Amino acid sequence: MKNIYFVQANNVYGNKIRSVYIPYASGCIAAYAFDNEKIKSACRLAGFIYTHEPIAEALSKILNPFIVAFSCSVWNYEYNKVLAKAVKENYPDCKIIFGGHNVLRDFETFEECDAVDFLIYREGEEAFRELTLCLLNGKSPDSVANIAFKNNGSYTKTAEKSFCLSEYPSPYLTGIFDSIADGETNFSAILETNRGCPFKCAFCDWGTLGSRVRLFPMERIKAEIDWIAAHSIEYVYCADGNFGLFDRDEEIAEYIIETKKATGFPQNFRVCFTKNRTDFVKKICTRFHKYGLDKAQTLSFQSLSPAVLENIGRKNISLEHFRELMSEYSKCGISTSSELILGLAGETKESFAKGICDLLEYGQHKAIQVYTCDLLPNSEMGDPEYIEKHGIRTVKAPFSQAHCSALEKHEVQEYNTAVIATNTMTTADWVESVAFACLVQAFHNIGFFRTVALYLRNELSVSYYDIYSLIAEYSANNPLSACGSVRSIITNLANGMAQGKNGWAAPCEGLGDICWQFDEIYFMKTLERADKIFDELESLVCKKYGCDEGLKAVFDYQRKILKRPHKSGRIEIESNYDFFSYCNNIYQGNCKPLEKRKTVITVTDNNPCDSLFSYACSVVWYGRNQAAALYSSDCYSPEIL
Repeated sequence: MKNIYFVQANNVYGNKIRSVYIPYASGCIAAYAFDNEKIKSACRLAGFIYTHEPIAEALSKILNPFIVAFSCSVWNYEYNKVLAKAVKENYPDCKIIFGGHNVLRDFETFEECDAVDFLIYREGEEAFRELTLCLLNGKSPDSVANIAFKNNGSYTKTAEKSFCLSEYPSPYLTGIFDSIADGETNFSAILETNRGCPFKCAFCDWGTLGSRVRLFPMERIKAEIDWIAAHSIEYVYCADGNFGLFDRDEEIAEYIIETKKATGFPQNFRVCFTKNRTDFVKKICTRFHKYGLDKAQTLSFQSLSPAVLENIGRKNISLEHFRELMSEYSKCGISTSSELILGLAGETKESFAKGICDLLEYGQHKAIQVYTCDLLPNSEMGDPEYIEKHGIRTVKAPFSQAHCSALEKHEVQEYNTAVIATNTMTTADWVESVAFACLVQAFHNIGFFRTVALYLRNELSVSYYDIYSLIAEYSANNPLSACGSVRSIITNLANGMAQGKNGWAAPCEGLGDICWQFDEIYFMKTLERADKIFDELESLVCKKYGCDEGLKAVFDYQRKILKRPHKSGRIEIESNYDFFSYCNNIYQGNCKPLEKRKTVITVTDNNPCDSLFSYACSVVWYGRNQAAALYSSDCYSPEIL
C-alpha cells in the first residue's frame, strides 16, 4: 500500500483551553480521492498534520510517503515549504503537491520551493484524484485539468476547467477524520452547506473562480451536524460565503437549533450572512440568538466610499435601511457587528474616518471590526494591472493571529501581504487611520467613552466625526498625556507593521501569552489609565463645548458604568439623570430628550476579574459583542429604580 499524507497546519486558539480547526479542506480532498476504488485499493490514508508542530516532529510522522499534499493558506504557506523540502530530502521519490488559496496562479511557487512537484489551482477534489490516478498508472498528467507540473526543466500548465459537482463525499461521514476526532485535541469544525459565491468583490478570490453556487444535499448536511454533535464539538464555522441566500437555509438553521437543544452541541455556530436578504437573515439570526448559537449578526460594508465600492465591485445596503435594521436588532436584544477593510483602492484617510463615524451616525454603536486589506494572490486586486492602476503598495508583514499564543513561537514565520498605501492613501495616512479606527473601537464600540459621545451627539448636536477627531488631534498633539501615551503605543504598532516588523495582532504586557488586536490593546491600555484619561477628556470636552450640569453628570455616569478589574458583587450606580433609558432609546432608533430624574442602576457582577488578563479575556475578547465592558449592558441584567 502506498502512503498518502495531508498537511493543513492550522493555528491553535486560546490559552488554557486550546482549540484548532479540523483540517476540513484536506479532508474533502481525501474523501473524494479515496472514494475511487483504484486509489482505495492501492493507497492508504496515512495521516494528517494539522498544527504547526516542529518540522522534525512532523517529518517523523511521515513514513515512506507516495504523496504528501499540502493545503496552502496565508497562515501555513512558509511552514509548508520548509516541511516539503524536508520530506523531499528524506524521500526523493515522494510526490509533493501544493494546492489552496495561497498557490499563485503562475509558476512562482515552483521557484520558491523546488521540492514541489505539482500545483493544483482552483478547487482541488477532481484534480487531486485524477493526478493520483495518473501517478499510480505511470501516465503523463497533462490531461488533468487545473494543475501545473515540472516537465524536463520547464513547467507545464494544463487547461483550466470549472467543476460543478455537489455530490462530493463528506470527510465527516466517510470516516476520514475518525482517527483524529476521538483524540485529545479540542477541535472546532467547518460546515459547508454550499460552495461558490455569486459576487465578484475585487479583494476576494472566490469571484475569480467563476463557478456557480452549488447546494450540497440536505441529508448530508444534517448528518454532518449530527456527527459534529456526536463528537461534542462546541464551535462550528460555516464556510458558506452567503448563508441565508437560499430559502432552505432556514431549515438548516432549525436543524442546528434542534440538535443543540437535544445534545448541547454545537454551542456556537458562526456564519457569514448574505447581505441582500436582510429580513430573511433577521429571522434566522433571531432564532440563533434565542438559543445562544451566534454572538452577533454581521452587517458588513468593507467601505462607505462610493469610489471604493466602484473599484472593488461591491454594492452595500442603503444607510437608511441599515439604520432600520440596527433599530430592529437592538429592540430584539441582538448584537450586531459591521466590518470595514482599511487600504482598499480609492480610500482616503478622511473617507475612511468618516466612514467609521457614519456607521455610528446610523446606529452601529457596539461593534465595528476593521481589517487590513490583504492582497490575496488569486484575487482581482492581486492582478499586476490592478496593482499598478491604483498605486498599491504592500508590505510582507509577519502573520500573527489574534487570540493565539504569542509565546508559542512557530519554527517557521508566516507572512501576509498587507496593503499599506495606494494612490489615495499614503503610508503615513494608513498609520493615522489605524490609530483613528482603534480610538473609535476602544472608546465607542467597546464602550470607554460611548455614553459621553451619545450625549454630545444628541444633546449638543456634535457629529461623531467631530467628537473623535477632537480626541484624536489632542492625543496626537500631546504625546506625554495619558491619551497621547496610549495612542503612541498603537502608532508604534502600526508603523511596525508598515515596516514589516510585526503583524496586525501583538502581545501586550500584562495580558498573558496571547496576541491581541490593536483596538483591544488600545482599550486595555486606556483602562490602565482610566482616571487620568477621563480627567483629560472632561477638560478637553468642557473647554471645547462648555461644561453644563448634564455634561458633568454624563462623565460621572460613564466612569461608574465602566467595569473594572478586581470589582464584583452587587453594584449600585446613581445619577441625577436617566442616562440608562436615554442610551437604550438611542440604540433602538427612538431618541428622546434626556430626562432629569434621580436613577439608581443595580447590577450583580458574578464574573470577577482578578487580573488584567482575565478581564481582557472575559470582557474584551469573549464579551465584546455583548458590551461586557459596561454595567449598563444587558449581559449584567441591570435594574433601574
